[in-house]
Amino acid sequence: MSQTTRPGEAEHSPLREVAEQVRQLWWIPLFSGLVSIGLGLAILATDWTVHALVIITGLIFIIRGIALAFSPAYAGRTSGEHVVAGIAAVIAGVVLVAWPGPSLLVLAVFVGAWLAVSGSFHIITSFSRRRELPHWGFTCSLGLIELLLGIWAMRRPEATLALLITIIGLWAVLTGVIYCVLAFEIRNAARAVATAPDVISGDPAPKTPDSPGRL
Repeated sequence: MSQTTRPGEAEHSPLREVAEQVRQLWWIPLFSGLVSIGLGLAILATDWTVHALVIITGLIFIIRGIALAFSPAYAGRTSGEHVVAGIAAVIAGVVLVAWPGPSLLVLAVFVGAWLAVSGSFHIITSFSRRRELPHWGFTCSLGLIELLLGIWAMRRPEATLALLITIIGLWAVLTGVIYCVLAFEIRNAARAVATAPDVISGDPAPKTPDSPGRL
């Protein structure tokens, strides 16, 4: 028995609603990426004191944590793990900013450990959900960069201020570029889904036994 599509039913289909939500949030990784690139370039181009570098690093953690918590890259099927990770990043940033008189060693260990943990999270989450996340390659690349830089920082107990400036600056710039590219990929994909004929007409996309439909 054929079903008749009621007026307005297509507009409220779950697939279209997710696409519209993602398309409205695509600017979040773009904004985060641009801010990250700007701060990273400023870090690489300026002579910093330890205290000033700690504060700017904490601010980057806070901004990136907020962006991760609201990231549209994890829209769809999610258990909210990115929200937990984003909140943890914000807390880490606040702790770093509020740390009384941090030493160079404290900054090196803190940054190295956090980048290693954050990178591992992105890699594991992206790879384990690669069938559900259309942009898992970008988030996995982000995690790989963070993990390598984190290991580099932790393996340098004699870390100098110049070395930490290089590590933090490179991290902010490289991952910021990935965030910007990811933002435009998300926008284009969401626009394509929202304007697809099967979404507009309210008819489900045809499925074959070998290729189950997914967002």
